[in-house]
Amino acid sequence: MTKLNSGSGPKSDPKSDKSGHAMALLRAAAFTYSGGHFVWEDDGLAADLMKGRPDDIPRTVKSLIARITDDEGRQRRAKAIAALTWDGAPYRVTYQARSFYGDSIWVEERGKRIAGEGRTPTLINGVLRDIDSEMREQDTAAYRASHDLLTGLWNDTRMVEAIKWQIAACRRYDLQAALFTLQVSNIDDINQAYGFEAGDRLLKGIAQRLTEHVRAPDHTARLTGSGFDGVVFGVAIGQAAGDNVEGGHTALADRLLEALTDTPYQSPFGDLYASLAMSAVTIPGQTDSAFEALDRARIALDHSLAREGKFVPWHEGLDDLTERRRKVDIEADDILEALNSRNITLAYQPIVHSRSRTPHHYECLLRLRRPDGQLVPAGAFIMAAEKLGLVHLLDRRALELASVTLREQPGVTLALNISAATLKNDVAVAGYIAALKALGPMAQRVIVELTETAALDDPATAGGFSTAVRALGCTFAIDDFGAGYTTFQNLMVIEADEIKIDGSFIRDLSVTRHKQVFVRMIVDLAQTFSVKTVAEFVTTPEDADLLTRLGVDYLQGYLFGVPSPSPDWPKPPADADAASGNETGARKA
Repeated sequence: MTKLNSGSGPKSDPKSDKSGHAMALLRAAAFTYSGGHFVWEDDGLAADLMKGRPDDIPRTVKSLIARITDDEGRQRRAKAIAALTWDGAPYRVTYQARSFYGDSIWVEERGKRIAGEGRTPTLINGVLRDIDSEMREQDTAAYRASHDLLTGLWNDTRMVEAIKWQIAACRRYDLQAALFTLQVSNIDDINQAYGFEAGDRLLKGIAQRLTEHVRAPDHTARLTGSGFDGVVFGVAIGQAAGDNVEGGHTALADRLLEALTDTPYQSPFGDLYASLAMSAVTIPGQTDSAFEALDRARIALDHSLAREGKFVPWHEGLDDLTERRRKVDIEADDILEALNSRNITLAYQPIVHSRSRTPHHYECLLRLRRPDGQLVPAGAFIMAAEKLGLVHLLDRRALELASVTLREQPGVTLALNISAATLKNDVAVAGYIAALKALGPMAQRVIVELTETAALDDPATAGGFSTAVRALGCTFAIDDFGAGYTTFQNLMVIEADEIKIDGSFIRDLSVTRHKQVFVRMIVDLAQTFSVKTVAEFVTTPEDADLLTRLGVDYLQGYLFGVPSPSPDWPKPPADADAASGNETGARKA
């Protein structure tokens, strides 16, 4: 091959030129390693990758290792090379290396052993590739997945983690902490009077002042979920236990409100003032979990808004909570009655192939039929069932109903959700697996979905359950992937066949750059592990087309069909059993 740095010499054959151009586009350089020395296929490509001159590129293992920036990277490379104990053994390792300009770049080294003496390789063919932009893009996506982009504060997920940590620390050291919530009550007025740019400037200013007044280990976040309406900030603050905790909350609230509202926020539109409603919940004194803390904070915040921004501690919202609990108890009675009278039903939502847009399988969604005939969606009664310890009965009832559909609709594949509470109940799990086993070959047309947060709570238990259901021919899927930021190491432990990307990353995907980066990263890594991907909450053709281009396997959302008790089932194949087996094989491929 003609060296790119030579500037002259005989023309190489067209195939070699094409290979060189391809390597240049990939920012990669091929090498042969033998006797402790590197022989680069093209010195110019290697020099370009290392940002230096051809005379300065590494020629020995020692000189290459000297370029690796940290001991961990050197150890990873040494371990990868030591594993090449047989001819044909492949390896792949990533590390940061110093360029000849002194900056650090991420590179991927991969290749395979060609020859060796015993367990020691003597000849290796490989490629060194610049992956710096890919790694930095992943870091950026991870940041954006855990932070609010406008303010730079943590988002809901990170705040939940912080509150959990605060609760655990308080219990261990006998302390008290508090969750403050602040809602900007005049943001709509500012947006209407001056435009959204002015509103954004105000929110950034509030976030900056919060950051200045709240120091580690306390935490601040912008809360957009958990039932909050409007623009809400959360502040988790630790403090020592005392006799007047609520008095301390009031004093701290006064200081925060003074810092955030007394001084105007300067902008090209003139001075902007913030009006805030504020509430507080003591943790762990008034709550046992992060989600309950957020729920109670929202109730207290509603009271604060009703009182024109007056600070409201949690205890002043007790009457409201009592009413909410009374309603939950009524729904729990409805569930018991529905289980006894078999008024639990299923609705089916299609999940389609991303390219053909034809149904691949259907998700089974629970519905409760009340005595007046009204159908209640699952979200309205699952919480009550969990409080009563009845949710495992709902999971079993869903499986029973799905079994009937599997018999009546040959060739149709159904996805069933299983709750974390069921997974923690050994007796319930054993009964569920026994019911799956009783399906016989029809089990191959069942996808069992477990939410990512449940899988994260106990990856070992989730992995054992996955192994058991997959052994029966079922597919195992992780739902809401990305909401809890499961590592792919956990994914390997759990051995999922399929992941469903959380809908928060799908909404407005075609117009949100950082979501596109995050979804592409998930798809690329899933394909590495031969795991299928499903995108949920797809509502626009633009989002659907982009997801197809990104390589997502299946799509789900109102764009393709709403949940229905009687969907337009596809016609059964001529040989239903054979089709079922073929479909399962295709689904797991």
